[in-house]
Parts: sequence; structure tokens; C-alpha cells
Amino acid sequence: MKLKTLLLAVAANSFAAGVASAAPAIYDFTGAGGNLGKTEIFTSGMSSITAIAINTEEPPTAELDQSGLGLGVRLTRNDGGSIIPPVGPSELDNVGDDEAIVFDAGMVVSFETLTLKDASFFDDYEIYGTNNSAIASIVSGGLSAITSISTLLAAGSGNGIGGTVTINLDPMLATFRYLVATLPGGNGDGFRVSALTASEVPLPGALPFMATALFGYAAAARRRRSVEAV
Repeated sequence: MKLKTLLLAVAANSFAAGVASAAPAIYDFTGAGGNLGKTEIFTSGMSSITAIAINTEEPPTAELDQSGLGLGVRLTRNDGGSIIPPVGPSELDNVGDDEAIVFDAGMVVSFETLTLKDASFFDDYEIYGTNNSAIASIVSGGLSAITSISTLLAAGSGNGIGGTVTINLDPMLATFRYLVATLPGGNGDGFRVSALTASEVPLPGALPFMATALFGYAAAARRRRSVEAV
């Protein structure tokens, strides 16, 4: 086997091994935690992701609410304007405010699936991806504050009464640090985020080996030309 073919084959095998080793992290957001505050860290094996509640039209401040169906958003007052904090589970809904949950992977990853619960026929959703860190601290501007710095990855409606929706994202297109679950705005839709899968992007780890292989081939070619010239 020629040296070029051998080196490129080894590099390709290394890259394939890197892809195979990048098993997705599966995050389960269900539980009985109730009010979790504005941020919460969730783990899956050695990986972690931070969930952040935002209200794009503060006040009031948004906080995460956890139930057996997953994560929703509660406000420090009811959407209707009451100063009394909401009682019981709260979906991610936007009656009077535009709420969202931002998931911060801490680095660029490939998002693969997102599972929603309590999403009925008339509950719409919009899922965005971005690398702009400003997304996690939005407090004004409404939905346009999200859309202006993000890429729409998926949009649709729920499934049945209290249904489950699994959104399959293209990991080649959904490669971002932040994933944002929100709603089109103004129509009282609601859902909870139940689970999320994401994989580390394997390419950066494979690039050094590929570069080494190509450098080795170039050096060998130069040596061969030097010998032939003598």
C-alpha cells in the first residue's frame, strides 16, 4: 500500500472512531423539584447542561418549574398580573409574557432530539439554536430578541390532549452551544420540556490526527523527491 493511501486510511479510521465514541448525552428533566429558581444544572454521565428560564418582557422574573412532565417556566407573579406567585406546575406558556428555556451546553454540540410533554393539538412550539451568549440574559424585546440572534431549527404543534412530541433535529444543522425552547407568542400555547439528547462534535478532536497524517505524507513525498534528484 502506498504511503499516502496508508496515512489517509489511518486518519479516516481515527475520525470514524471519534464519531463512534461521541455517544449522545441523554438529559432527563422530569422530577418533583418544583421551583428550581432561574438556573439548574443537569447531568448525563460525564456531560452536563444548564437550563435557564428567561422572560423576554421582564418584569416579572422567570424561574424554572419542574414536575413529572419536565421543565416549565413560572413567573414571580402570575401572567395575568397577580402579585401572588403561581401555585402548582407551570407550563412554558406566554399569556401576557414571552417565556423561554435556554439550554447551555457550555460548548458547541450537536443537538439531536428534544421531547415535549403536555403539548396538545393547539400548543405550538419554536426551537432555536445560537452561539450568542446574550441569549441567556434577555430581559426585554419579546420574541424578536430571540429570533434576531438565533436560527430556527424546528416549529410545529402538539399531539393530542396532553400529548408527547419528540422533535428530531438534524445534528449537522443543529450544531450550537445554546438551544432555545419557546413559543410563537401571544396565543397562550404551553408545554414542558421533558428530555434532550446532544452529542459532542467529534471533528475538532479528529483534525489534529488528520493534519499529522497529511504532514507525514508531505514530508515523505519531499524525501522521495530528494532521493530521486540525487
